[in-house]
Order: sequence, then C-alpha cells, then structure tokens
Amino acid sequence: MQNELKSAIRFNDFVSYFGARGVLAMAWWMGAVHADRIRQDQNSFPFLQIVGTAGSGKSLLLGYLQKLNGQTPYSNFLGYSTPAGRARSFASAGQRIVICEEQGELGQSIDWDELKPLFSSGSVSLRSGNSLGDEVTFRGALVITANQPLECSDAVTSRMVTVDLSAHDAHTPRIRAEAIGTVNPTEASAFGIEIAQSGEWICSSLKAFLPAYQGQLTRKYGADLNGRTALNCAQMICLVDLLCNLLAVPQHLQLETRKLVHDIAFFDTIPY
Repeated sequence: MQNELKSAIRFNDFVSYFGARGVLAMAWWMGAVHADRIRQDQNSFPFLQIVGTAGSGKSLLLGYLQKLNGQTPYSNFLGYSTPAGRARSFASAGQRIVICEEQGELGQSIDWDELKPLFSSGSVSLRSGNSLGDEVTFRGALVITANQPLECSDAVTSRMVTVDLSAHDAHTPRIRAEAIGTVNPTEASAFGIEIAQSGEWICSSLKAFLPAYQGQLTRKYGADLNGRTALNCAQMICLVDLLCNLLAVPQHLQLETRKLVHDIAFFDTIPY
C-alpha cells in the first residue's frame, strides 16, 4: 500500500524537486484535512505560510498538494477584498483549505490580526452593514502565499508555520517541474482518500504524542520559546512522523524535515 501511494503521487519526484520543505508542507496538508477536529481537540491548528520569490515553485507546490485531496483551487486575494468579504469567504469554505494570496502594494492594506481567530476557535463574525451579524465557525485551514514573509505582529507570526522556498539552504530541484505538474489528479486522489479515512489515527496520535513533543521542545529551547510556537512545532513534528510512517519515508529525509521544524522553534527564541 505504501509503495502504491508513493507511486500514485510521484512522491520521489516531489522530493527530488522540493526536498524536506515539500515534505513539511505535505505533512501540514495532511493535518489540514482534519483541522476542524484538531482544533476541537487541541484548541489550535497553525496557518501555513509559503514564501518564495517569483519562480521559486509556490504555485507548483500548491497545485500539486491540491491534487492530493481532489480540491479545486479556493483562493482569496486578501488585498482585493474587504474584511466582510474575507469573513464570508472563510465562512463558506466548509472544511476546505483556503489559499490566501498576499498581493503587496497592488492590494489594500490588511490588518493581519483579523485572521487570529481562525487559528483557535475558528469563529468568524459576519457583518451586516455597521452591525455584527451571525457568528459562524471556520472549519477549514489557512494557507498564505507571499513573495516575502508577512510584515505582521508577533501574535500572527506565532500562529504560522513558514516554508521558505527561497531560503539560502533550500533544496535545489533535481528534476524538471513538469514531473510534478503533470501528476494525474485521479491517481493522486488515492492519497486524499487514505488521509480522509485515517482521521481517527491522525487525531488520536496527535493527542497521544503531542505532550511529549511539546515538552521536549520546551526543555530544549527554554523559557524564550513562545508557548504557541512550541505547540505548532509539536503538532508539525507529529504530523511529519505520521506522514513518514504512512509513506515509508527514509529516515534521513524524516530527520531533515524534523530539523526544519526545530529551526522554526530555535529562531523563535532569538531576540530581534
């Protein structure tokens, strides 16, 4: 079954192109399918921020990941919508993964803090005119793509897991982009079906192992590590382990991906 899944999604080609950063994004994507349940169990599920200059592979990565669960693009250009419009988009998304594209100077200024409730309770208030309307629950998960890391408050940054495709140590693609872009959506959806049916395994494993992972991070990085970041990183380490177990990922790649998560925790402790 493992080899069949890996073949269906061309996992080896995917890794040849994106390396450990791709594995980290895929692990988040696996958890995002069950984000609503995870938030109910643990009161949070992190946002995924994918950063990279033009041509770094952001669209290629997202296009590939969307094929895994048969999702058609559900994008929201944040800079071209009002707060009320964004709230309506999040409310109508259901359990889908919402991709928000940051448009920089071309769009309007955005108060990123308005996204904070989507991390924990998922509650979204729908406005009617100048008054608050109904409050609904966002049941999906949030991806933000940008050319550069967002300029936002620490409160927002601590709610994100960032995959930087333009980092100085980013993986150098060893194959052509077409090997990823031409993945057959029907074949790739076998992965999404498996993940959808594995909700109990994923969520129960997170509940079982999260305290130990979180404790290890806190002991390793000390009191300067933000508690929210520690929780995000603990969730991601667990999801990485589950994905690697599901696909029989080689240990060296698993450890390399884990290191990316530890780097997030480490840099959180460095004062700016």
